[in-house]
Amino acid sequence: MTVRGIVTAVLGATAWSCAASTALAAPAIRGVAIEQSLEAEPIPAPPADVPLVARLAIDRHVFDGSSASTAWDRLQERLKIYQSSHVAVLLALGTFPSADADVEAWRQFLRLVAERCSGAVVAYQIGAVAAGDEHDVNRYVYLLKLAAVQLRTVESTAVVVQGPIPPGSVEWEARVFAAGAGPYIDAVAIDGLPSSAGPMTTVIEKEKPSGLAIIGPVHLPADPAQAAAQFVETRTRALGTFVHVVAYDGEPAAIAAALSAARRIADLIAADLVTLDERAAVLRFTQAERDVTPSVAHTLLYSLTGFDTFLVYGPAAGATIDLEISVANATNPMVRDLLAGTTQKPLRSQTDGAGKRLRFTLPLADHPLVLDFNFGIGDTYILTSEAQKESLPRVEEIIFRYRQAQAAQDAALENYIAHVRIEQHFHPSPADPSYNIVTENRLFADRVGVEWEELSFELNGAKWTANRPAFPLVQPEKVLSLPLDLRLNEDYTYRLDGVEPVSGRPAFVIRFDPVDARRALYRGTVWIDRRSFVRLKVQAVETKLAGPVVSNDETQIYAEAGGLPGRPAWLMNHLVSKQVFLIAGRSVLVERELHFTDVSLNVPDFYAVRTAARASNRIMYRDTDQGVRYLVKKGETRVVSNQMTTSARAFALGADVDPSFDYPLPIGGLDILDFNFLNRDMQLALLYGGVIALGNLQHPNLWGGKFDASIDFFGLAVKSNDDVFDALGRRSGERVNRIPVATGVNIGYQVTPFHKLTGHYELHYDAYFRDPTTAAGFAIPSDTATNGEGAGYEFRRRGYSATANVAAYQRTKWTSWGTGADFDADARTYTKYDIGLSKDFVFKTFNTIHLNATYFGGRRLDRFSMYQFGLFDATRMHGVPSAVRFAELAMLRGSYSFNLFEQYRFDLFLDQASGRDPRIDDGWHQVTGTGVRLNLRAPRNTILQLDFGKSFLPDTYRRAGSTVLQILLLKPL
Repeated sequence: MTVRGIVTAVLGATAWSCAASTALAAPAIRGVAIEQSLEAEPIPAPPADVPLVARLAIDRHVFDGSSASTAWDRLQERLKIYQSSHVAVLLALGTFPSADADVEAWRQFLRLVAERCSGAVVAYQIGAVAAGDEHDVNRYVYLLKLAAVQLRTVESTAVVVQGPIPPGSVEWEARVFAAGAGPYIDAVAIDGLPSSAGPMTTVIEKEKPSGLAIIGPVHLPADPAQAAAQFVETRTRALGTFVHVVAYDGEPAAIAAALSAARRIADLIAADLVTLDERAAVLRFTQAERDVTPSVAHTLLYSLTGFDTFLVYGPAAGATIDLEISVANATNPMVRDLLAGTTQKPLRSQTDGAGKRLRFTLPLADHPLVLDFNFGIGDTYILTSEAQKESLPRVEEIIFRYRQAQAAQDAALENYIAHVRIEQHFHPSPADPSYNIVTENRLFADRVGVEWEELSFELNGAKWTANRPAFPLVQPEKVLSLPLDLRLNEDYTYRLDGVEPVSGRPAFVIRFDPVDARRALYRGTVWIDRRSFVRLKVQAVETKLAGPVVSNDETQIYAEAGGLPGRPAWLMNHLVSKQVFLIAGRSVLVERELHFTDVSLNVPDFYAVRTAARASNRIMYRDTDQGVRYLVKKGETRVVSNQMTTSARAFALGADVDPSFDYPLPIGGLDILDFNFLNRDMQLALLYGGVIALGNLQHPNLWGGKFDASIDFFGLAVKSNDDVFDALGRRSGERVNRIPVATGVNIGYQVTPFHKLTGHYELHYDAYFRDPTTAAGFAIPSDTATNGEGAGYEFRRRGYSATANVAAYQRTKWTSWGTGADFDADARTYTKYDIGLSKDFVFKTFNTIHLNATYFGGRRLDRFSMYQFGLFDATRMHGVPSAVRFAELAMLRGSYSFNLFEQYRFDLFLDQASGRDPRIDDGWHQVTGTGVRLNLRAPRNTILQLDFGKSFLPDTYRRAGSTVLQILLLKPL
């Protein structure tokens, strides 16, 4: 290989590498355009080497109705003629539809044109604007984007040209670019002469550096000689500018004369020319030793393709002119008369000693001449030592390419069927077992929408294929404007944040934020494949949510799901979302996963299979603009129902065995969770078990959606035993019976989707009674009401939950109790605080590990205000009776949940705490709780729960009991 060949290969490889790295090619259109219509005669075969473009205007209305077939035939025939003559075609598609009702038909027409003209048309011109008729910018840009996506979907290499537009609409065109049109177009057609288009081309070049401008049409005079002269004048003035194509019209003889002249300028028209800085070349024109540079029209040009240098100069007064210039590699300077088709050497040629400073005497004419510094030498290559750095495309370009790729897939993908496994996992509280809900579904998606049938339902391992219990259908607010969607108004701002791999594929990282913070939109990151511009991954947080869902953080993974004609199909493969629900006045983190498998694309009998699913008795859903809705049977069809399941009810029957009670605590009543109580967008959570009532009434969406409010209530109708222990064990004669009643008001403020501030007021009333074993000299406390005010903070994200709370309490009445030795009058007021962290680890669907670490502390806590381990206490530990109490407590609780034989759900608990009771000593005492819970489906559609706990207590509590048992039978209603 020669040195010249090596240089060519290196430069070519470098250029190819840059193009491949961005996959964004420059517009491939350049030359001379001739105005054409289907009614006019075709352009005659052009001279060799002349880059000729036929700008063929068509009227879309002719391609509709009875004339459509004839019009299509004529268009196809004309395109064949141009192809055989090697004439590039720019198809001018006219104006945008004026009525919104016509947009869909117009869009379909564009797509049909692109499909029928694929491979025969180089460029499409769309969006013509008449002088004085500037369109609404937002609507114009929306339609321009829509057209570009439709055309590029079919022909990805086609050049999209905006216009033509009047040269005076400079400010309007700037607003068009500001509205985001730039990435969707490759060129702008300007309806005017080159001399009038300067300000407009400046705007285009600034906003679209990789684009080009098309000028014209220039109307040629009927006289062939004058037509040739005007052609040379206008075309040479456009060399090296942002104008790559100049269009002409006129009589056939005038066009023929222009094309003849074009042959003499073909190498300049076809070259990629740029304007050089004449100051660096120290260019100077003189006549009679007088500097006339400012009065002589001239342009110094450099070819990026042939690496040649040219000077276009004149016309000017006089017969000759002197030139001084510094140009490298001026190997064979010649003066070319493009109109006459002649060449001659400069009248005088002189160089300085170094051969860089050149002095010429040049002829003048009444039209432009060209000084070709390398005439007839061929390509000249110059190497530089500057390393080329990789540059990334603009974010608007990437988004456009993504939309183009997505539109192409949408056009090829008519429907698909997939199996979808939906999993939901949550912990109501740190002491409770995890809840795992799994549904198996068959999804049907077509161009109209998405619906699916539920094949099975599992709750903690109990499986239903039919007649499953009702489960609330609670979901975040539907986001109607998704990131990267093409809409009339752009709802997001985008920012390119580099490149990083996703599943081994290099991807552009694009951050997006909502423009309007008041709407329910998304904020996050999308990863777009660098080569194919398909979406690989999305991580997004939904903004401006209203209860009961106050946070939705989801990650979507996309993968190849099969092949379509000419391209693979990329569909969602896996979705993970972490949502925070307001339930029973508390924030509950729900982890949700969707797995898509067994995807079938463009299923031939899709509608038959879906019809069979609709005819079955299975539960079906449809995704609507309002969110997921039930698709219920109505006769032989299914209709969307807005009657959503917003509640779950169950009959509960069982008993709780706790050493703190003299006998098992019976439970018999209702367990209710209603997300739309009284149809007032309120929640009711209630457990009524005969002798016990526990509940919460909540409004999750107040004062603009950031606030929520709820009321707690609790009551126990039987006496519990309150014993006290010291280093010697249980104190004889000091047992007190107590019946508690409590209520409270909670206010929450959702600062961000993950941060929340809370405030609450509590009112407790404790009634104290003497036990038969209470000593006569032991005074029981006075019945008292206790007021409490507190505040809290919550952070929940990515499976983590961090909480902190503090509350101050005041007893309304507090007299001496006991023997007086343990009574502290200051304990009438006391403070409690806690801080905790929880994390769930989910694997293999029904295998869950839950960890919680919490510290509880306080000031002036006495026997009746210390932390205890009751069934409904935040400090609950498995197997630990409520008689155990500490003033300060650090605990670590863990659970492991799994299924056995897909029928039995087991929860294993291991809790460890270290507590301190100043009444006994200042030491820390270890408490260990263990437990096992069995959950299984029982006869008559019931669920049986057995919860057994065994604890290992300090010697102080050796007589307090160490076994707790709960038996519960639930019957969904």
